Amino acid sequence: MTKKHNNLSSDKPLTEISDDALGYSFFAKSLADSLYKGSFDDGIVLSIYGEWGSGKSTALSFFESHLKELDQDISILHFNPWWFSGEEALLKSFFSQLRSLFSNWKSRGKELAKKVGIIADVLAKAPIAEAKAVDALLKKLLGSDLNSIKQEIEDLLKVEKRKIIVIIDDIDRLTGDEVKQLFKLVKAVANFPHIAYVLAFDRNVVAKSIEKALNVNGNDYIEKIIQVPFELPAPDQGELSKLFFDKINLIFSDVPEEEHDHTYFGNLYHDGIKYFLTTPRDVVRLTNTLSITYPPVAGEVSYCDFIAIESIRVFEPEIYDFIRRNEHLFSGVVSESRNSQVERESNQKLLQEVFTKAKNTTHVNIKAFLERMFPKVESITGNMMYGYDHMPFWRKEKKICSPDLFSTFFRFSLPINSISFNEINSVVCRTVELTDLVDDFQTLAIEILPNGKSKISVVLDRILDYLDDLNETQLKNLISMIFLIGDELLLECDQSQEMFSFGGNDIRLGRLMYQCLRKLSNDTEVRFEALKVAYENGNAVIMMCHEAVSLGQQHGKYSNKEDVKDDYLIELNHQEELEKLSLSKIRELSKTNKLIINHNTVDLLYSWKGWADESEPQKWIKKKLDENPKDLIFLLSGFVTKSHSHAWGDRVSKTITRLNVKNLSTFVDLEFAKSIVSSLLSTSENNDRKCLDLFLTECEAFKQDPDTFNRQ
Repeated sequence: MTKKHNNLSSDKPLTEISDDALGYSFFAKSLADSLYKGSFDDGIVLSIYGEWGSGKSTALSFFESHLKELDQDISILHFNPWWFSGEEALLKSFFSQLRSLFSNWKSRGKELAKKVGIIADVLAKAPIAEAKAVDALLKKLLGSDLNSIKQEIEDLLKVEKRKIIVIIDDIDRLTGDEVKQLFKLVKAVANFPHIAYVLAFDRNVVAKSIEKALNVNGNDYIEKIIQVPFELPAPDQGELSKLFFDKINLIFSDVPEEEHDHTYFGNLYHDGIKYFLTTPRDVVRLTNTLSITYPPVAGEVSYCDFIAIESIRVFEPEIYDFIRRNEHLFSGVVSESRNSQVERESNQKLLQEVFTKAKNTTHVNIKAFLERMFPKVESITGNMMYGYDHMPFWRKEKKICSPDLFSTFFRFSLPINSISFNEINSVVCRTVELTDLVDDFQTLAIEILPNGKSKISVVLDRILDYLDDLNETQLKNLISMIFLIGDELLLECDQSQEMFSFGGNDIRLGRLMYQCLRKLSNDTEVRFEALKVAYENGNAVIMMCHEAVSLGQQHGKYSNKEDVKDDYLIELNHQEELEKLSLSKIRELSKTNKLIINHNTVDLLYSWKGWADESEPQKWIKKKLDENPKDLIFLLSGFVTKSHSHAWGDRVSKTITRLNVKNLSTFVDLEFAKSIVSSLLSTSENNDRKCLDLFLTECEAFKQDPDTFNRQ
């Protein structure tokens, strides 16, 4: 099948009847048949009434095509009043077009065309208000006055008996004074025999213009001019819907089949979108907009929600602006713990005010539409509550109600500190092979976003949305990757430093491991086997220690109180075996110099000390510092802690930084460390020097008050 390309639709009328999708050609054919078969010896004025954008110009185009099919000898004159300003210009233009028409007729017609041409030239030079002057000039040039020439035209038309159709469109674009001038012209020439005037306009718009300009009843004024009125039939809603769907099928033709949610889009369409599409012009406006705004975010947002929010932008801009500025009312879920009754009632009031702002649909329709798009709105206005467990699914489905994606729908681009769904999908696809997965994660770890964090920090959060789609092999590959290269992914740039933070990549990797194990099996033996293989083949000893301790805590270990969980991942004897595997890996790597000191080493040291003689980590540290004294800086950074205090009246919290030399002293002799610090101070860079100075300050504080760190 050849793929069609979507082109921006102009606001021009259709000319080919074969393109008629809304049934206008049937109306146009009936009108053409009537004028073809009927007689209008004394002239006639017809009208086609329809709202702006309802298809009047298209109906006129089809009407003309049908007329030409019926009789090639029927003359059709297009008169465009909005090209001309002023009564004189209108008359001149009208007579100029008559001249062109008559010049194509036989001898008498050509002679009359010359006289009409002179009339047009005279009218261009002398104002109509000076009627006597015009008549005098015409008598001098032609030997006849205006009325005599008009009579000659009438006589010619009676003899020729050739029908002339004068089509006048876009009258509703004129000002009140211009409408008055046009209708005065029509009235003046309406009794020309065999001439039918077909006027197309929005009756309400023109009536209001007349009332404003003439201070008379606009509808009564129109009725004095129009002899045979027609109402353009409203397009069938089904046909209008088909026209819309045909256009968006082209715009969104590249959306993968698995992302098509016909039920959800159908609900959005019937809840809201269809109420905005009442004319063909509405369809063109919305689809033209989508043609421009969707490509920059294609693949990154739900196309269903994008069409919905863009329909609000086009037809209800005030509501759109409110949504854009008030994300807290629309994205995510209602938090029961934070949402007091007073706040709930306040939010309800705000939303009710928004519903009343609807201009092109009813308050009820816009309410249902927004509730469909934003579950949070439904929770605020009704009793339907959604939990945080819904949010990963909304994000995976790229919905506007996801806090991670909300802004993308309004900025028409991917947030600079995010990554695309294509990148996420690529990672998911490469979980089939462990080597490919490892390559991807190592690459993403060195790619830094504008906010200074690595891409891997985003991937570790987002990949959780896809675990339900992975098979057993893919889940095991993710677990193996964690313990193969996990230590490489513990990046300092991804460690949250804010007051309200959720840790760094160690927490993200641990969460990924837990989720993979739960998706893998309910059998603790199966889970343990997957972990055992990963531990045996891995080198990420920091992550091994971290997760072995975490798994032990589920059984109440490493805690001063019982904290046994009923839903632990593996049995206690399994956890103890993982501890032994971790210790074995630590010892193995420490002997081959593959174990290094960095800011993540501290957790490993505590585990090593707990599982073996505390002299082992002490000896290893002493050896490493003897080899490279600068490693002390990394070691010290691991014992730095930050806390936040907020005094009464403070608008911003105060950050308190400490370096726990008491805990450090269990691994390295403080005097030995001081000697290294003294040698490093003069050559260290500013940030490192701050850490070294902090160490010396804390040593002095610890010396003065041995309990200082017990009160942290």
